[in-house]
Amino acid sequence: MSYTDDADRPERIVELLDALSDTPVTSETHAWYIGHTRNASVLELRLAALVPDAQLDEPRRRYALTPRLVAVAGQWLEHSELPRLAAPFVALLHARTSLTAHLVVPSYDRVVCLVHSNDAGVPEPRLRELVPAHCTAGGKALLAGRERWRRSLLSAPLRAYTERTVTDPGAVERETSATRERGYAIEDGEYRPGVRAVAAAVRDRAGNAIAAIGVSVAGDLDVETIGSDALRTAGELSTALVEYMPSQPARSPSR
Repeated sequence: MSYTDDADRPERIVELLDALSDTPVTSETHAWYIGHTRNASVLELRLAALVPDAQLDEPRRRYALTPRLVAVAGQWLEHSELPRLAAPFVALLHARTSLTAHLVVPSYDRVVCLVHSNDAGVPEPRLRELVPAHCTAGGKALLAGRERWRRSLLSAPLRAYTERTVTDPGAVERETSATRERGYAIEDGEYRPGVRAVAAAVRDRAGNAIAAIGVSVAGDLDVETIGSDALRTAGELSTALVEYMPSQPARSPSR
């Protein structure tokens, strides 16, 4: 198979969109991402042809996703199995902790909430606010499991939201290592003063961190106990995602 033919394969389109979801990229950068360093100009043609909603920034020759894909995201959320399968586990985590629970996924240098429990613990699958990745529990749980995304995020300056926000790339790397060791991420007033949270990564069949489930509270938090609850629930949701078949209902969670 020639390189040109390889660039047309469906999995290359998925890799392209995945790269664009992490950060705006040049054709050369994307070629490096997916393991091809030859004929970057061919890939640039594919960027224009295969992803018409990828906008080209002419001065820097970088491609980025445009607001037109918000409609696509809405359609994905409406029909995707992830928020539907995750909703009962978000409710379960709320029941286990009596705290606001949520599920987030990565979006450039931020994470976006897909499922959120209301005051009664009822999960609501819909697109919600974007929050920074480097100083929120859900974002840090995902950074710990997504090396390429972390590398992209740490290549740019990090914004400080409170006096507790960690903005040094080396310190963020050390924190992601600690997150991997204990299994869950911790937030302690780094995004909003006084708000504490924990979150753990949800993984697909290949072990990739595709989402994070966690809880947050404005006040004190028993990090070790609640962190264990988040880790346990993330594992149960990961198992449900792996075991799910269209012809079979997902396993019902238990407390």
